[in-house]
Amino acid sequence: MPPADVHTDGNAVAGLFQEVFLAEFTAAQRICQSCGAQRALGAHRAYSGAGVVLRCPHCGDLAGRIAALPDRNVIELRGTWIFERSPG
Repeated sequence: MPPADVHTDGNAVAGLFQEVFLAEFTAAQRICQSCGAQRALGAHRAYSGAGVVLRCPHCGDLAGRIAALPDRNVIELRGTWIFERSPG
């Protein structure tokens, strides 16, 4: 697992999620497939490199990966994600 001092929180990638899904994502909830913890996207640890890797803030397991490529955005999500958007 990467050292804890090289990550930001999940709020750092909310803009990329918003570009793809057209919704506000910092409050989106995720239930970890490994430990069962339910946390907001903003609570997850985000590690930047060629893309961004999100890890569960409780157990450190992989929550997702996102990369902005020149011709497309690529997103892989793990666990159960709960996205809510009010109509209007």
